[in-house]
Amino acid sequence: MDKDKGKDTSKDKDKDTDKDKDKDKDKDKDKEGRLAPSGRSSIRNPAPQQELELKLGQEQEQEQEMEREQEMEQEQELGQEQELAREPQLEQELELKLGQELEQELEQELELVLVRHGHTQWNKERRYLGSTDLPLLPEARQQLSALSDQPALGGEFWRVYCSDLLRCRETLVAVAPHLERQANYDSRLRELDFGAWEGCNYDQLKDNGHYRSWIDHPELVTPPEGEAWEEFEARVDDFWAQLVQEFELRSMDDGMPCLEASKPRVVPPAVVPPAEVSPVPISTVAVPPVPILSSGVPLAPDSPPNPPPPRVLIVTHGGIIRLLLARLTEGVTFYTAAAPAPGEVTVLNLLKDEGAWRMMPREV
Repeated sequence: MDKDKGKDTSKDKDKDTDKDKDKDKDKDKDKEGRLAPSGRSSIRNPAPQQELELKLGQEQEQEQEMEREQEMEQEQELGQEQELAREPQLEQELELKLGQELEQELEQELELVLVRHGHTQWNKERRYLGSTDLPLLPEARQQLSALSDQPALGGEFWRVYCSDLLRCRETLVAVAPHLERQANYDSRLRELDFGAWEGCNYDQLKDNGHYRSWIDHPELVTPPEGEAWEEFEARVDDFWAQLVQEFELRSMDDGMPCLEASKPRVVPPAVVPPAEVSPVPISTVAVPPVPILSSGVPLAPDSPPNPPPPRVLIVTHGGIIRLLLARLTEGVTFYTAAAPAPGEVTVLNLLKDEGAWRMMPREV
């Protein structure tokens, strides 16, 4: 009986073990049932998550594209504002460039022909002759007529200027009668006005202290009732500035300027003494008159022809010519400039260099 009881006990244990296994199986089934409901797979479908990620990526790309477009619009607006701000500067640069090109295209050369009037009675007697309106001597007219054949006085002139005093007008008629109707008679081309010393000679004035001071410092001392030196220089400079302005604004039709002559201005009279009795010492290194030539620089056989520079004729007085020489010749002053003789012709070939007109040597 004890053996059977032991057997029964082991059988009961086996049964209990089987029951426990069955329970564990039931728990596993319940767990699987909870994790995977009836009729559904235990593996989830990945498609909705991919769609969501794709949609989010597309939205981010759209936002980035919009940001790029906004940045481009802002850059375009900024560029337009900068361009508008630069427009005045660009216009100025363009005008400056065009002006420089035009200046280079224009022939910035000018031939100046200066003629001092012929002898008068006071010139012959070595008297100071300024504003006094004397005629030429008869023999002076004949001598001047012989100059009319000079090449420098032939051909065409863009401008013809003449002092309005009689001795200069008669000189123009004698040397270039064909230019009389073209002439502009300008009182700014008169000599220095000697005032109370008009008609006097050196011997009559040499003991006068005022006169001696004027000889030493004509730019500081003025003759009694005469013209101050600064006034004399101012009117001559005014004349030259107007001439240059008209030349630089000229029309280039047919390669020659064609502006209408301006009306001469009326200024106080003025005069400088004849060369023989000039109170201003003349240096021995004075610049001589430029040789008169009938033609320009010879061209090489294959060189294109260049039109001659415009020409200006000025019939005036010795003091005016000396002042123009001082203004247009490097290193020359009124005191060192050569005083032309009555009836002498001087030719200046001028070139504009860095905004200033200067005499240049003429090649032959």
